[in-house]
Amino acid sequence: MSRSPMAHRAVVALAASLALTACSSAEESVAPTTSSAGASTSTSSSAPATVAPSTTSTTTTTTPIDRSVQTLAAELSAVEAGIRLPDVSAAELDALGQRQQLAYRAVNRHPEWHADLTASVDPVAQVPLSFHLAARQAQVDHAAGKPPSEPVTVLPAWTIVDPLPAEELLGYYREAEATTGVPWQFLAAIHFQETRMGRIVGVSSAGAVGPMQFLPSTWAGCCAGDPTVARDAIMGAAQYLVLRGAPGDMPAALNGYNPNAAYVGAVTAYAMNMQADERAYLGYHGWQVFFGTTEGTVRLPVGYSQTAEVDAAAYLRDHPEDLVAS
Repeated sequence: MSRSPMAHRAVVALAASLALTACSSAEESVAPTTSSAGASTSTSSSAPATVAPSTTSTTTTTTPIDRSVQTLAAELSAVEAGIRLPDVSAAELDALGQRQQLAYRAVNRHPEWHADLTASVDPVAQVPLSFHLAARQAQVDHAAGKPPSEPVTVLPAWTIVDPLPAEELLGYYREAEATTGVPWQFLAAIHFQETRMGRIVGVSSAGAVGPMQFLPSTWAGCCAGDPTVARDAIMGAAQYLVLRGAPGDMPAALNGYNPNAAYVGAVTAYAMNMQADERAYLGYHGWQVFFGTTEGTVRLPVGYSQTAEVDAAAYLRDHPEDLVAS
């Protein structure tokens, strides 16, 4: 995977522009709702970093990374640099992705720091941070003036599994791009937004299935194969996007996939980040499933499996380690 020849300054400017115009979703949680395709809407140092293998799957950190602008900027810089180091193992990349997810969650908690963070992070983190801020601001804009969502007291009837290896999924995205012309980064961004690269196995409230979250009726009208199989689902998503205007008009195609401005903006921001530097995909591949509830944000780890919704408070009494630190 290689860095795009796109000039750094141009990418930052493009991300800043996107922050003013796009709509998106936070990483807070992934909660399926209805869409045209049956896709789910997500509700979510200058020196190279030393990458230490993760020894635990918990999402808490020993010291608050957001105790100051400087500590958060240092963590963002270290994580983004680490993701871009050569010869990093898959386990190390997963650990970096989890740290990245927590760091951007901290960014979301401190909108008053955004300008200072942008000025304080190392160059390696400036473009990724700009695209994340674009996605976050778009969500805020999309939610403005709307009534708050109903409180969520239960966890979903999902099973959480390990995603397929990053290189295998990249092969499927590239195959779909070669067949349809849809940039692979948009397919990866949809996969990330829908089911965290296939970690979520379950049927949405609207009946959508598979890693790209298709309604069976939509799938039958556009696609071939099995929507629950990653290769078929990724190819099917590309074919559906073409029917909706891709690759010539990606905003229209994404709106056809899921007519939700926040969704369109989130997918666009994530895809553009990967277009700026393809190794950004390797960080996103490590993100876990977080689900927001009245009890706090809950990590749904690999092995979580519920056939019916479960009370969040009861679950956390049995699994306190899955409460994500604020």
